[in-house]
Amino acid sequence: MGVRSKLRTSHLVIVGGILALFLAAGWFDQPRPVVAFLEQKGLDLRFRLRGERPPTGQVVVAGIETRGIEAYGRWPWPRSVFAQLLVRLKDYGAQTVVFDLLFPEPEENRTRPVLESLQQSFVQLGLKNQDFPNQIFHDEMDQLLAESDNDALFSEALAWSGNGILGTAFEGIRDDRDFSASRSLVPTKKTRLLEPVPDLKNAARGLGFVNIFPDSDGTIRRVRLVNKDHLCLALAGAAHYLDTVVRAGDGRVVLTPRLPSADPDLPDQGILVPDAARSERRLATDGHGNVRLNFYGLDPGFDRVSIADIIDGAISPDRLAGKVVIVGAMATGIGDIWPTPLTSEIPGVFIQATLLDNILENRLLQTLPHMRWVKTGSILVLVLLPLGFMMLFTPMASLAAGVVLMGTYAAGVQYLFQTRDLVWPLMLPLGAGLTTVAALLITNFAAEIRQHRWVKTSFSRYLSPAVIDILIRHPDQLTLGGEEKELTVLMADIRNFTTLSESLSPSGLIELLNRYLGTLTDVILENGGTLDKYMGDAIMAFFGAPLDDTRHPQKACLTAIRMFERLEQLQAEWERQWVPILSLGMGLSTGQMVVGNLGSRRRFDYSVIGDNVNLASRLEGLCKIYGVKIIIPEQTRMHLDGAFVCRELDRVRVKGRQAPVTIYELIGQKKMGDPVFTWISHFENGLACYRNQDFGTAIRHFEDVLGAKPKDRPARLFITRCRTLIQAPETCSPLIETDEWDGVWTFTEK
Repeated sequence: MGVRSKLRTSHLVIVGGILALFLAAGWFDQPRPVVAFLEQKGLDLRFRLRGERPPTGQVVVAGIETRGIEAYGRWPWPRSVFAQLLVRLKDYGAQTVVFDLLFPEPEENRTRPVLESLQQSFVQLGLKNQDFPNQIFHDEMDQLLAESDNDALFSEALAWSGNGILGTAFEGIRDDRDFSASRSLVPTKKTRLLEPVPDLKNAARGLGFVNIFPDSDGTIRRVRLVNKDHLCLALAGAAHYLDTVVRAGDGRVVLTPRLPSADPDLPDQGILVPDAARSERRLATDGHGNVRLNFYGLDPGFDRVSIADIIDGAISPDRLAGKVVIVGAMATGIGDIWPTPLTSEIPGVFIQATLLDNILENRLLQTLPHMRWVKTGSILVLVLLPLGFMMLFTPMASLAAGVVLMGTYAAGVQYLFQTRDLVWPLMLPLGAGLTTVAALLITNFAAEIRQHRWVKTSFSRYLSPAVIDILIRHPDQLTLGGEEKELTVLMADIRNFTTLSESLSPSGLIELLNRYLGTLTDVILENGGTLDKYMGDAIMAFFGAPLDDTRHPQKACLTAIRMFERLEQLQAEWERQWVPILSLGMGLSTGQMVVGNLGSRRRFDYSVIGDNVNLASRLEGLCKIYGVKIIIPEQTRMHLDGAFVCRELDRVRVKGRQAPVTIYELIGQKKMGDPVFTWISHFENGLACYRNQDFGTAIRHFEDVLGAKPKDRPARLFITRCRTLIQAPETCSPLIETDEWDGVWTFTEK
């Protein structure tokens, strides 16, 4: 449409329904499958658009991979390997060592039972004595027994290094709702915590659970930091590396620096440093203890080293000094493979490394504390603004503005994600906005279709299909209810219709009349006219509405001429069929009149009313008196610009109108090569003499007209009028209504 849309009740109902639906989903934060899926994919898209970022470089991954398997055999390895690893990492200067591994049971040792059986056999056989060689042998046996206890070696290494963090795991959890979305998970009969064997647990510097659970689509995006009194593995490692105390509550996890115990033999105490709030690290959670991981890219980007290379001393010291080393499986076939927003498969140790690195640099994805209000506000803005656009602009412009608004919102969300690591709600508000734009667009198009149908239904009776199509494209040109404008009205009536109707049967008369009216109506519509009504045997039409047309007088006159041409063709056909011949008279009038839908809501007509409409009717009636086909007034002739041949007929006062009107006979179009109508000059000279009261000279000029055109009714009428004025002027009452002679003939009947 070319105009802006109007606010309708349907718009308010639609917007209200959309608001209710999306506000309820956002406020109650229900895990609707579709909404949750879209939000998850929206976050994934933000990661992909952002591209790769480098980690801090503080975290190094020591992997269980091909090089280590070649050196120490297939997995699982003896725990003595990890004891050697701890010793070597301590030498390298690694500050914290995090094991993304579980040690819930003592290691199975096949060598120790053999050595113990051998030692017991020596005693039973009496071979154990105090001689020196025998004593050396038994000392070596004791040493082999000690070295075969890998758990003891590992625990001693843990205690000696003082920087080892071991993994625990909650067992018996069925899905992520049991863990990640719950407030807490206390070990019960159904759910238990798998911890390292006691010796390892007591020797470790800290413990952390390794559980990570995917979202509903199977992708890892969040991790639980704290569960009751238990820390996740990465948080435990970060707390040790930063030498902090972990406190949880009010939707936050806080890492606060602490002072070491005054007694070096006692473990560090959670003594807060003065003004610690200045240096404490605050990690915002989603209210359930979960945080969103800030992934770095398709390649996590962490420095990776082989455990075998570390033990062999083949690593440059600066790669490990002062770093957090996280130990985990990287080899194919060991398992612990997860999908993330950026890749379909990644070892779990890299997820732990990502979380640990996020915590160290405080680069976790941020969520706003009052997310419900943020969602509500975003939904309101993206729903109500398109409604405002619809009221201000055209439908297509409002659609464009709505699309720009949605694109701006999405770009703003991406900007906050890239520059502030802030997860602003995207899919739910954007879905509400797009739904609103689509719903309003569909509603407007439906209303437009209904309007098109209404225009076609309402105006198909009056207008040509071409005009209706223009109205549909430009409905602003149609003002309903009535407006005043300059138009040209055409009145056409059959001559002697009453006499004709007496000579035909009712059915024959109807058939003849329908064909006559249909033929003339086609001419009106073909020339851009608007059919007003049929009045028995008469037709009323007007030009210049509903579409503005400055050439409406020319079109009306051309239509009148074409109607006679078409009627002559029809009469020739009727004459062959012995059908009575119809004659026609037309009156046209140009001037100000009121046009519009007139009537009631249930029944109306698109019509015109006004003094100039009545004038056209009076002029049509004068055609019988003057014996001409078409009569137009001076106001119409002034608009013809010499494109038509006209003859001035008279100055008259018609019934119901006091002002005199100069009337003309419309003869035809002026074309190149047309003969000069000399008789028109004779007639105009006669009119001039008549108005100067030189009636004798006027009679001679009118007789000259008859010489060229013997059957000219206007010339005969004026000859009769002049002779009467010469012989008995008192009988010409239509000319002597005033004291002064003005030559105006007054008609007292229609």
